[in-house]
Amino acid sequence: MRHQSIRMGRMGRMGRVGASVRAFVVTLAACGGGLAACGGGSVSASGSASGRLVIDELADPAALTGCATGDVPANLAIVADLRDSYHEMIVCGGLALDFSSSIANVLVNAALGRGRGSVMQYRGNGEFATPNGLMSIRTTLADGQPLAFDPLDPQSYLVGFQVSAQASSALDVAARGGSPLEVLGRAAGDVEIRFTAAGPGAALLGIAVDELRGGTLLTSPRRIARAIAAAIHVANRISVQDVKGGTTIHYILEGAPQPVADMLSRKAVPMKLVSIVATHASTGQSIRITDWTMQFKGDGGRVLDGAIALDVEGGTFPYAVRYTYPHRADPDVDLTCR
Repeated sequence: MRHQSIRMGRMGRMGRVGASVRAFVVTLAACGGGLAACGGGSVSASGSASGRLVIDELADPAALTGCATGDVPANLAIVADLRDSYHEMIVCGGLALDFSSSIANVLVNAALGRGRGSVMQYRGNGEFATPNGLMSIRTTLADGQPLAFDPLDPQSYLVGFQVSAQASSALDVAARGGSPLEVLGRAAGDVEIRFTAAGPGAALLGIAVDELRGGTLLTSPRRIARAIAAAIHVANRISVQDVKGGTTIHYILEGAPQPVADMLSRKAVPMKLVSIVATHASTGQSIRITDWTMQFKGDGGRVLDGAIALDVEGGTFPYAVRYTYPHRADPDVDLTCR
């Protein structure tokens, strides 16, 4: 079959995009089980991206003077356990951001020989999952119908997708540093993309059908990435089931649908609380959330912004806790008597 070709020209940095070509909704569902639950990542509990010292009243024996009774360390353990479990949000947020980047750069990653760019595996009928099966992503059309093709497969957009041998060699040299789009921008000459036919996702490329049938054209990676990012929306849903120390924890988070372009420009993953249950069997404690304003940020580091406030009930004394994340992985922890 005769190949058609697209030449991908030089470009600058990807910016925000406007109206979508055709909206898709991506629903993200994750089941935790440790820091590796959202796809094999890990998070360090040290350091401060904000430059502020961490305030930790768990280390201050006078923090609850006036109300603390009985075995105080045992009654404070639930606070440390929750803090450890909340690090899961960083792993899940990073994976969601990586997935969005891979969606926008699907053809660029393939042209550079970088594979799919995401640990998520396509399971058919619009479903993705991590290799360990603990996190899943469901892709659907705006009307709720499952996406009929794998959006991380370049063949879904351009059947017979391949890069010319000469271009591949140049890209292999250029790919030693820089982001995918920067690498293509520095590659010598234009990058020739060859294909045999338009795939089921071709409409997302922002290229007219007549152009796809035209044989050869100059199309920048930026144009294609922006079109895909405008067309696809993502909405995250994370479900963490965890045991930290003596505390059993289950919380569900979600974020409203947003275009991939918005997520990538803001580098933020909203994490609105749907529900949370945390109990400590040996002390008989449970929690009641009074405030939750959290989001993951991937702008230079992988951190959290926001605050979580809760009342600890049961045990030998009641008290209140506030975790404050000032753009870092570790929160300030404030304790007050109730």
